[in-house]
Amino acid sequence: MESDFVNITADGGVQKRILKEGQGDYPQTNSTCKIYYLGTLEDQKPFDSNMGQSKPQKHILKRGDRCKGFEIALQSMKPGEKSQFKITSEYGYGPDGNIFKDVPKNANLRYEIELLSFKLEKKKRWLMNPEEKYEEALKLRTKGTKYFKNQQYQEAKEKYKDALTYCVLNTKEGKELIASLQLNLSICCFLREEFKESIDYCKAALDTNSNDQQNLKAYYRRAIALQQIGEQEKALQDLKSAYKLDPKNTAVIEELQKVKEHLKQAYSKEKQSWSKLFVDKDESQQNINKEESQQQQESEQNELSKNIENIDKDNQVSKDIIKNEIPQINQNETLQQLNESRSIQE
Repeated sequence: MESDFVNITADGGVQKRILKEGQGDYPQTNSTCKIYYLGTLEDQKPFDSNMGQSKPQKHILKRGDRCKGFEIALQSMKPGEKSQFKITSEYGYGPDGNIFKDVPKNANLRYEIELLSFKLEKKKRWLMNPEEKYEEALKLRTKGTKYFKNQQYQEAKEKYKDALTYCVLNTKEGKELIASLQLNLSICCFLREEFKESIDYCKAALDTNSNDQQNLKAYYRRAIALQQIGEQEKALQDLKSAYKLDPKNTAVIEELQKVKEHLKQAYSKEKQSWSKLFVDKDESQQNINKEESQQQQESEQNELSKNIENIDKDNQVSKDIIKNEIPQINQNETLQQLNESRSIQE
């Protein structure tokens, strides 16, 4: 019945009658709406429709594809709703009509529209103001946290990184959001065993210097990542910094004791290694000295033997020389000479 129509514009230029109720939110500017529709003139002659098609049409609100009354009508609907609308010519195609749709001048229109669903088209980042970017970053962080809770750490990491690109708000809240995302990224990287990247994100969070609580988390998370790459002393320094911020934090205290004990054992092993090294060095030097002494004794013995051998050779040579220079005296000749000597003396 015509009396069922209600005004949705103050002047009654667009009227509405709901055939089937919908649920949810209303579509906004730039929303992509999936619809079935039928447009007729007052005499019920169709001029525009997608009824009977297998797929609904996607219509982006306020893009200007259809008359102003159609946009107002669609923006008044909820997903799942089906309604009829009466639109005056002022909200239709006005005094010019529409030759492409065969709508005459100053024609009043009727529409039956079914809104199946809609999706808000995200505003381009460069068109957003800082507050809008902040809100978008919060939404992306929420999506990332949902992935994180499902242990989808790579997907969570991508959402957190995407959220960081929207963080331009230079306020206390803006800095805290940046630090929050950096810390979330650090734990995602840690769980993916990307320890150096985790350390870098903790440093970035500390550089933001948002608040003590976030700095505490950054020091602690960097410390546990440093331990994974063998940087125990650096981890100890970070845990000491965390302890200064919150001396009652049990996680920090336990980790601090753990690192101190590890370093104590490492120093003890190192000391033993150095002691053993010096003992081995002394024994080695003694062996070298002993070997050198033996070699020296052998050398001296060899030198003495050579000298004795040379002396023997020299003595033999002297004997040979004497033997050659003094011929052997014949015994008979000697006796004869003696007899002759005696004769002369007598």
